[in-house]
Amino acid sequence: MHGAGHILEVFYLILAAQVMAFLFKRLNQPVVIGEVLAGILVGPALLGLVHEGEILEFIAELGAIFLLFMVGLETRLKDILAVGKEALLVAVLGVAFPFVGGYLFGLQIGFATLPSLFLGTALVATSVGITARVLQELGVLSRPYARIILGAAVIDDVLGLIVLAVVNGVAKTGQVETGAILQLILLSVAFVGLAVALSPLFARLPLEKLPVGSPMGFALALGIGMAALAASIGLAPIVGAFLGGMLLSEVREKYRLEEPVFAIESFLAPIFFAMVGVRLELSALISPATLVAGSVVTVIAILGKVLGGFLGALTQGVRSALTVGVGMAPRGEVGLIVAALGLAAGAVDEVEYAIVLFMVVLTTLFAPFALKPLIAWTEKELRQAKE
Repeated sequence: MHGAGHILEVFYLILAAQVMAFLFKRLNQPVVIGEVLAGILVGPALLGLVHEGEILEFIAELGAIFLLFMVGLETRLKDILAVGKEALLVAVLGVAFPFVGGYLFGLQIGFATLPSLFLGTALVATSVGITARVLQELGVLSRPYARIILGAAVIDDVLGLIVLAVVNGVAKTGQVETGAILQLILLSVAFVGLAVALSPLFARLPLEKLPVGSPMGFALALGIGMAALAASIGLAPIVGAFLGGMLLSEVREKYRLEEPVFAIESFLAPIFFAMVGVRLELSALISPATLVAGSVVTVIAILGKVLGGFLGALTQGVRSALTVGVGMAPRGEVGLIVAALGLAAGAVDEVEYAIVLFMVVLTTLFAPFALKPLIAWTEKELRQAKE
């Protein structure tokens, strides 16, 4: 019954996600929000049909991996490098502003230094899966603003990891562990640099001549392998999956990779977003203290990313720059992981954890709703500029 129980839970997740996706599509709203709400509906918060567990978490992570692998397939490296300067600036400013804002607010409301540092760190990392789904749904992945968001998200993940390593080291040992941080930086830069260096080789690689069952089989092995390699050095697996997809972007049409990868993603990605809803503890969000502090932290989290994205991408025009800023706004599992690490280290209490949870929920819901009309506004300007 154990296996049958998990199959039943997957069925509930898929059914609820598909029904809610249909409803939100009919309402002309972002499908991803429907999928998250589907998880809340069937999760412990309401019906209790699905609960967190290692197997479902693993399936959900595969969903995120295939979503970003698919996005990588549709993104050529040369397009990312063309907006590299803007992506770097967006990432740096989008890490600095929320971190400083969260840290200062924590001190202002009476948190000690360490909890304030963890609060700032929880605001740093972007959950690019939410934004990538909206960009994919609207068919704008090839736009410069979309490429800036994706490029910045990779750099953002590396910077967020470094900030987390510093703060976690201080929590555990009371000091900054310089050696471990330098190793982390070198490994991260080497990983991304290797993907960039290998890109021209993969553009000419005859996949049909490799000792594998099929080009598609090789593509799947590469995507999962890159995700695993990224995870082994501490980066988010989705960063590796995105880079793996990008390595194959030049040959995707030749070997018809998009349709089969999209089929897998269409099955797994809704489970990932539904599990975001399953994880939400609504009871932790309703205390007055959490509502007030969480609302302020959410404003800091959104404004920090929007300001960083806007200033970093202003060379693309005001509308595109705003779109980049809003696209960088959603936080996700990374923010919760930071808070959970602080909780485990005794640096963060339940109230502070609930504030981060509140922020994650609101930024996750805010970005898709704000992005859809903002992208339409930006696309209108881009069309007018061509005429």
